[in-house]
Amino acid sequence: MDPVFVLNQHLQLCTQVYELLLEENTWLKTEKSVPSQDLLDKKQILLPQLETSLLDLKKLKPELFSPFDNSKKLVGESHSKLLKIFYLDRENEELLVKITQPTDRQNFQRFTTPPDQIQQIHKRLPEEDEK
Repeated sequence: MDPVFVLNQHLQLCTQVYELLLEENTWLKTEKSVPSQDLLDKKQILLPQLETSLLDLKKLKPELFSPFDNSKKLVGESHSKLLKIFYLDRENEELLVKITQPTDRQNFQRFTTPPDQIQQIHKRLPEEDEK
């Protein structure tokens, strides 16, 4: 296997996955609903391809890399794109969880007492020095 070819293929696939996740992210933020079936179908096609591509990368032997080609640059670009994919996927997952929660849970606020009221309560309590 030619490392440059494998890396180029992997980078192209990473770019496709990233663009798809961006599309999903936009959908989740604007529509505030579960993505369309078309989008989910595209994901189901691309994600196994990404898994296969990662396995192909692991099969590459260091001695096959030439110090004179752009493989080091491609590895860096692929790594950077994968990190963006992981970050965006996690954000999409959080948005999806928020969207699928019941509305009363979405609007839940932990502290219902306003801060000024909390300060008044603290002022009424004896200070620790006085104990």
